Amino acid sequence: MHAAVPWHTVEDIYFPVNIKEKYHWVLAILSFSERCIFLYDSYESYGHYPSVLAEIEKLAEIIPLCLQQSDFYVKKGIDVENYPRYKYKDSSDMFDVLFQENLPQQSSGSLDCGLYMVTYAECLSYGHKVLANEFDSNALRKRYATLLWDYETRK
Repeated sequence: MHAAVPWHTVEDIYFPVNIKEKYHWVLAILSFSERCIFLYDSYESYGHYPSVLAEIEKLAEIIPLCLQQSDFYVKKGIDVENYPRYKYKDSSDMFDVLFQENLPQQSSGSLDCGLYMVTYAECLSYGHKVLANEFDSNALRKRYATLLWDYETRK
């Protein structure tokens, strides 16, 4: 999908979020139908969750305001007075934030968060579940390197 596609024409938006304080990336999926930002984080440790949540809450607060100002709800055909996820909230209220659980996790000290984030996005965009037992970092690095090489040679 091209980056200039209007938001009201899609169901979900996948985007990377950089947690600067932790030198870490997570995948966020903005779901308009669920009025929620789903987070896919490859690293769980003590003290990590609040840092991620602090960054995401900034987005969860500003996105509804931008949507409201751009007439998104009208263009999307969401009747905020009657739509189940919207009707008990003001259209400017913060989006819900949900951390997804039981995801493959990167090793402590590794810098694989980008690899995990891209793989989560790829699996989910094809409608697949992210399964821990099918997650091999080395194989994924080789696969993505091969795809990039193939793309370059076809260009």
